[in-house]
Amino acid sequence: MYICIVKVLGKIALTLAIFILRPSAETYAKPETDSLLLQRVLAYSQSVPSNDEEISSNVYLWYYFKTEKRNFTLMAIPSMFYISRGKREYAGETYSTLTIRNKNITKAVRQLNTGTIPRHKDAMETMTRYLMPNVYNVTMFGVQVLSPFNKSNIRLYRYDITQLTDNRIEIVFRPKRYNTQLISGSAIADKLSGSIIRMKFNGEYDLVSFHVDLTMGMDGISSLLPKTCDIDARFHFIGNRIKASYHAVYDNPISLPDTIVNSHDRQLMAEVRPGPLPDYIKNVYQKQDSLENAKDTAIIKKKEDSKWKKILWDSFGDYVVNRTKGNFGANDQGAFRISPILNPLYLSYSGRRGITYKLKLNASYKFSDNSDISLAFNAGYSFKQRQLYFNVPLKYDFNLKRNGFIRLEIGNGNRITNSSIVDQVKNETLDSIDWDKMNLDYFKDLYVKMVCNYDFSDKWSIQPGFVFHKRSAVDKTGFEVAGRPTEYYSLAPSLQLQYRPIGWYGPAITADYERGIRVGKADMDYERYELDVSWKKQFHSLRSLSLRLGNGFYTSKSRNSYFLDYTNFREENIPGGWNDDWTGEFQLLNSNWYNASEYYVRANVTYESPLMVLSRIPYVGRLMEIERIYMNVLFVEHLHPYIEYGYGFTNRFFSMGVFMATRNTQFDGFGCRFGFELFRDW
Repeated sequence: MYICIVKVLGKIALTLAIFILRPSAETYAKPETDSLLLQRVLAYSQSVPSNDEEISSNVYLWYYFKTEKRNFTLMAIPSMFYISRGKREYAGETYSTLTIRNKNITKAVRQLNTGTIPRHKDAMETMTRYLMPNVYNVTMFGVQVLSPFNKSNIRLYRYDITQLTDNRIEIVFRPKRYNTQLISGSAIADKLSGSIIRMKFNGEYDLVSFHVDLTMGMDGISSLLPKTCDIDARFHFIGNRIKASYHAVYDNPISLPDTIVNSHDRQLMAEVRPGPLPDYIKNVYQKQDSLENAKDTAIIKKKEDSKWKKILWDSFGDYVVNRTKGNFGANDQGAFRISPILNPLYLSYSGRRGITYKLKLNASYKFSDNSDISLAFNAGYSFKQRQLYFNVPLKYDFNLKRNGFIRLEIGNGNRITNSSIVDQVKNETLDSIDWDKMNLDYFKDLYVKMVCNYDFSDKWSIQPGFVFHKRSAVDKTGFEVAGRPTEYYSLAPSLQLQYRPIGWYGPAITADYERGIRVGKADMDYERYELDVSWKKQFHSLRSLSLRLGNGFYTSKSRNSYFLDYTNFREENIPGGWNDDWTGEFQLLNSNWYNASEYYVRANVTYESPLMVLSRIPYVGRLMEIERIYMNVLFVEHLHPYIEYGYGFTNRFFSMGVFMATRNTQFDGFGCRFGFELFRDW
């Protein structure tokens, strides 16, 4: 009897427990998986209606630099010259107006700029790109650092998702392979909408290790952009150690008049400041104020502010070791930029040219939103060839919307060969002269080129123009002995047509025509056709495939003198860095082959990826930024074919490519190309 009562009571208790603890109807629904939650976060940016209209944002920023260690090399680093001496701590604030369209900054005007850095200069300018991360884009900072919250990059990261509350989840992410293009951290997101509320992450790129803590906006377009952003960064290079902190606040309610530009009014800054300053920044300001208000100004000036010394030091910094840039004009329509005069980072090396030193100057002036003018001076000196190369392009954009421009360019090209003229000289009746001892093959080239371009649509462009060449014999002795001219002139109208079948982001088919005419000293009549097809196909996660196919030929040439000189098949005489045009070039080809054949057929293929070969090697791989594989094929007279195979990579320090060539199926050589990439984005 007792046992029966116990069994009955047990069943009743079990029934009550099941009834009381029974899940609600909502819980009976299938639980959301981590994968579903992650996909919701990745798709959030697509759920926000696009807005092509420009939006404005008032941005307040304070910054702080503390130099823990430094030496003389710090002054050679762009934008670091003014904190390379003097105090160990610097601080400052800025207040700017940003114009944003499609999540990209189209215009930035700094209205207030106060701080303790001499002459209100900037330092570590590269960090400004980290202040507005594009969380949902493929890359977070321009074309750098792959975002963990873009669906194209999920194969590169591991994710752990934890539910914090009914409406909040935490996503912890870390890279599958440690690489400078990847970050690790966590984000808090809204479970229902998938919007990221707050994100913290760590990374290392371009000699800077950083920790970023950002809070996103509330809704709409603002939810795709940060509301606040805090950065703690460390910079280490050749014994220099600098700690930097930043705090940015977006969408501040106070708008300043447009007439206030780059003002140093500290009282006005205090009025627009959205919150109190940290104590360590206040201390920097107080030390600066006490120094300026010191009674014994004579001693201070003698010790720190000697006028001639300051002028000499600042001039040395601005023009010799520091990159110089600035604005001019009533509303800062003009801008200029000058590379350092003495900077080892502007050196490059290739087997043919040896060491080359480069110098660049740029200036521009904006007349309106649809027109501007720009002038550049590009120079490079090859120590192996003992030759200075230069070009000076002047460009007037009369219709930016239609890419309408007029460009005038003056420069000197590669030293060009012309065996036909040399053969004529050797055939003169001067048997007593040993022509072979004379360097008659090479000619200097000075050219003037003018073109006018206009895009009728996204698919068609036309570019008429003309080009003038003055070619002078390097060794004039033989020509003078034979009574032949040492200078040869040519003038040729030209026409270029370009067709883009699917618009700007597809392949481009370009046809060039040039016809020499006899005018004055210009006595070379020739006719040249070229056809070029190029396409750079962008894939996900910074991967791309560059394709180029070209053909050129001469249909007529002057009987007495002519030079074979192509538009799309020539050697780049002022070598650039990794971001210029390593793709589509022949790295080991002897320069004489560019002007030795009445025709050419070329093909160039380059594949680029941030995580390819060296990136898989421990320790070394984490420094690799981008890697490339090259294959270049050429058919000209006597080369059937010439093929180059290559592999290249770039990191925070340098870019390098190694190449092997075959000529008519036989091994033809091995070489490399090297360039400094330090601080290219600073």
